[in-house]
Amino acid sequence: MRLRGVTFANWLRSHSKKEPEERWLRELYPWPVLAQVNCDAASVGRPQRILFDGVEYNVTVKSARWQPGRGTYKYRLLVESDGLGWHSRSFADEFDMVGTRGGLFVTLFHAKSEEPLEKIAKAFFGRRWENLNVDSFRTLAVSRFLAAAIVGQVAENAFQSFQLTHYPQARLVGDTRPMLASGKNLWLGYRFYSEDAHDWARRSAGKATRVIALYFADTKYQFRTDLPPGTEVHSIAQIDSELAGGRHEDLIRMLLRGLELPTDTPRPEQLEQIVHGLVPAPPAPLREADVHEALAALKSPCDSKTELRYQLAAAVVLNAWIESERRLGFSQRKKFYAFKQKVESLAKWVADMRPSGVRMWAEVVLPSQPPVLFIRIDEVELAWKGVRLKPIAPLVLAWARGLRTAEKATRQVGRLTR
Repeated sequence: MRLRGVTFANWLRSHSKKEPEERWLRELYPWPVLAQVNCDAASVGRPQRILFDGVEYNVTVKSARWQPGRGTYKYRLLVESDGLGWHSRSFADEFDMVGTRGGLFVTLFHAKSEEPLEKIAKAFFGRRWENLNVDSFRTLAVSRFLAAAIVGQVAENAFQSFQLTHYPQARLVGDTRPMLASGKNLWLGYRFYSEDAHDWARRSAGKATRVIALYFADTKYQFRTDLPPGTEVHSIAQIDSELAGGRHEDLIRMLLRGLELPTDTPRPEQLEQIVHGLVPAPPAPLREADVHEALAALKSPCDSKTELRYQLAAAVVLNAWIESERRLGFSQRKKFYAFKQKVESLAKWVADMRPSGVRMWAEVVLPSQPPVLFIRIDEVELAWKGVRLKPIAPLVLAWARGLRTAEKATRQVGRLTR
């Protein structure tokens, strides 16, 4: 016998008042698999092989117990699966599924008081990278859970003037409702990609006085960007930087880089000789993660030489990426040359602030072309029009990021010791 109505939508109808994190955890359970489990007494102790979306699951009903005080059956299920990497997480979890005598689904919960995703989230937000197992950490389910948690924290910090509440029927995937709302004054929703954020904002127009869609990564091709009055779309990196003190910046970057841990990146001193051209550079192919990070980096304000270095390194990445894409025939990538407007603002910042160790000049490279702008920081050329650094653009970005992270840590220690 299979219970009828084993879906997250049915669970949410009777549990919408639960805390948002608990709702998100439930949404990420393997619902289609659990819906196929035979729960009759004859199935107890007998593994059931269930295939879903190309992944094999083994589910064992460990016990079936009648709860006389509640008039329901409680089934203890062991769900096991090796997963398939990013899209299918592994399982070795016990769940309690509850149903009526007539076989109607009532509720579902994890058998442990603290679930694996909760442990991951605690280590992630505590920045205890050594407590994160890469095999269980780098999955789509983890990315979705952490992304929702980051958006919630950033939004609550950035929009403190509003009395925001978590929308009770909100979903992590494919939902039209907001994540957070302040009555009909403000709706806040989010999507991972900017194209989807624009689409959500358009569909939500008029449902609140102000509708804001937040996103993590810029969609890397042309799409519809028009918005009705009263709607806005912003990068979560920009909102965090400008309105929430930048306290989630490193966590946002990890999401943008496909949950790449900071410990995966070489230290600045390991990259410095390569960037200075003193030792041969290893192959450094551009990855999607580098482009996502670079696009987000250029949305932050520039307030120091270290920040200038990081943002110019991001510009080098984008320049190299656009050229490689156009060589492959993707001419629409030209629209991303808009990032050079930010380079202009960086040049203006250099001209106004005249930071120590920074030189800026223009020179004619080709008589038929306008002069080329060059910016050199501490004797390392980071000109976005330059050629030397393009082949090692990802290494330059990692080097500049490492220096920036180290300087921020030094500032933080200085504030704490005053």
